[in-house]
Amino acid sequence: MQRYNIDTCAMLVEFNASVWTARKLDRGATDEVVARNHAQSKGAARVNKHLLAGRPELERIVTHVGSVRTYVYENTLPWTDSGVRLLPVPNFMAFEARMKKEEDTYWTLCKDFVTVYPSLITAQAMALGDLFKRDEFPSPESIVHKFAFAVNYLPVPTVGDFRVDVGNEAQKELQEKLAKLADERVEQAMNDVRQRLKTHMTRMSDRLTVDVVDNTAKPRAFHDTLIENGFELCDLVKHLNLVGDSDLEAARAGLERCLGNVMTRKKRTGTEVSVAETLREDMQQRSAIKAQVDELLNKFSW
Repeated sequence: MQRYNIDTCAMLVEFNASVWTARKLDRGATDEVVARNHAQSKGAARVNKHLLAGRPELERIVTHVGSVRTYVYENTLPWTDSGVRLLPVPNFMAFEARMKKEEDTYWTLCKDFVTVYPSLITAQAMALGDLFKRDEFPSPESIVHKFAFAVNYLPVPTVGDFRVDVGNEAQKELQEKLAKLADERVEQAMNDVRQRLKTHMTRMSDRLTVDVVDNTAKPRAFHDTLIENGFELCDLVKHLNLVGDSDLEAARAGLERCLGNVMTRKKRTGTEVSVAETLREDMQQRSAIKAQVDELLNKFSW
């Protein structure tokens, strides 16, 4: 296996966010469901009630955290099963700035929620009916502690960092295992980048296909994001190619080049037609781009 040294070109990032789930096991309703269905095991069913059902205030926080996780996963590479991710050093400044902005938004949403929380409890007394139990709601004073947002940066460990009080032979063996594990993780991370690019090109090839039904051309539909995400992915892969994989760079550059070669036109209003719209209207260019994407897929069959 090839030995990689990435401790100087990447760092580890760990993102964690907590949100109160507002869900509670209703034991009485659970026992009723089990009994009504004549189940022999008490664990056959669980009835969980949503204490804030129908209220958008908490859902806004949940949605925001989901979007942040998506950003983190799209702009980093896998490293460990625990959720620690690999972040290329050149991406650090932009990544940190974005995460600080997302954290500010997170705490603003939490503050808004905590402010209205007491009134939400009162409103849910009617919304939940007989399912409402006041003691299932955390106190207004403690609810803020149900939320957390943290981003931690760590150096990528190297073999030289591995110190343990054992004999020389044992230490050497452990260091070799650590080096092998690190190399395997780097390779897995690079495979993740390759798969992202391959998956998108495969989808492009599929959506740019023009079917022929009863001797009539039927172009397959696609959203603008198919092309927009293609441009964004080309830019992202450039920064995620930690080991300078020449094949990956060639595939990335090839996709960027073929998308950039689409000849767009201007409308009478002076606004330029998007690449996506051009490929919907111009079957010749559409077929040409699909052929180029297929060529890239065949050449770089990871």
